[in-house]
Amino acid sequence: MFNLLKVMELVLKRNKDNQEVSFDALMSEIRSDICEYVKLMVEGSNICDVGHRDWAPVPLLSSFINDCIENGKDITYGGGRYNFSGVQGIGIANLSDSLMALKRFVFEEKRMSFAEFIEVLESNFEGKEGERVRARLMNRYEKYGNDIDEVDAMGADLLRLFCKEVETYENPRGGYFTPGSYTVSAHVPLGAVVGATPDGRLAGEQLADGGLSPMLGKDQQGPTAVLKSVSKLDNYLLSNGSLLNVKFTPSTLEGEQGITKLGDFLRAFMKLKLQHIQFNVLNAETLRKAQEKPEDYAGLVVRVAGYSAFFVELSKEIQDDIIRRTAHEL
Repeated sequence: MFNLLKVMELVLKRNKDNQEVSFDALMSEIRSDICEYVKLMVEGSNICDVGHRDWAPVPLLSSFINDCIENGKDITYGGGRYNFSGVQGIGIANLSDSLMALKRFVFEEKRMSFAEFIEVLESNFEGKEGERVRARLMNRYEKYGNDIDEVDAMGADLLRLFCKEVETYENPRGGYFTPGSYTVSAHVPLGAVVGATPDGRLAGEQLADGGLSPMLGKDQQGPTAVLKSVSKLDNYLLSNGSLLNVKFTPSTLEGEQGITKLGDFLRAFMKLKLQHIQFNVLNAETLRKAQEKPEDYAGLVVRVAGYSAFFVELSKEIQDDIIRRTAHEL
């Protein structure tokens, strides 16, 4: 996710009169920036590919890759049958929530000018006024993950643009770039370099986990509403994969009735034609105890984002992320 605050500042600079700033102008700049950052990403990735090809070929690995031996080429030279490069677009939940809050707060309700709102973000919501604004942004406006068409469509539009733009590029191995949306656990360090955002997120805080997951605590209409929101994205475009995290309380899946509920939920997931979902079935209290006395919970395994790990071996930031995820019931 690029820095939305920087985009807003750029739009303001290009409009000497604040009255000329419009939501459409902001969206146009965001679309342009997405295309520009995809271009930069491709350039960086291709430089790495050329470096591997010229300075770090992998003959042993290539011997296990289909067609490398037949073609007489290392995998870094394009000897493999498949030569795509996969890249991830993440932060779609934060971007959708931010744009919806900005649209409502500044452009429709006109509670602040565009320039004043930028100042609040630059101050990281400091002071009583900043706290008041942040509370409204976090709690008043529609959020991705609750089956609300307007905010979901906003995210779908920008993710579609990202995917289509990525697909236009080729790599030095003769393959194409393929778009995906999964963070593994990068949503924590990436959030550390992103400033305050109009969804009320403070500067340096993590981004939404998983790639397609809602922001922490914003999915308040239950897990099926989350599935519905994700289904409105063009999931088939995410050919490099996607990731949705869902956490259930243990009590909701207890006994035969609980297993039936989970089966029904998975059938809904399949009917909506989603790509990927993974679960944690844990109480936040258990995880907090594991933080306090890790020696007593050495065998506690959790699903992070695309991989499983022993909870006590994760960084404090990732542990807190898992604890704060919404615990759903069915």
